[in-house]
Amino acid sequence: MNFFGDFAWWLMLLASLAMAALPSLIRPFRKTTLLTALLFWSTILAAMWITFDATAALAGFLISAAAGILSFLLAVFFSGLDLMAKKRYR
Repeated sequence: MNFFGDFAWWLMLLASLAMAALPSLIRPFRKTTLLTALLFWSTILAAMWITFDATAALAGFLISAAAGILSFLLAVFFSGLDLMAKKRYR
């Protein structure tokens, strides 16, 4: 668990967080954006695995997947609120 002290791991984690949250930030949801982000995300996780070990890659996967799911749910929630507000005031 000495990868927590390595700056390169934190940079890879930041990049994987950005790739996990990217599809939620771009409107409308497109398959090409999702597949591209998924490809880069898995490449970053593979680089974590190769550079450090499986524990580092698993930690990066869990953190970035949780952040990606949370950003997706927040995007869906806020787009639903926006849609309800538009329908209400028509």
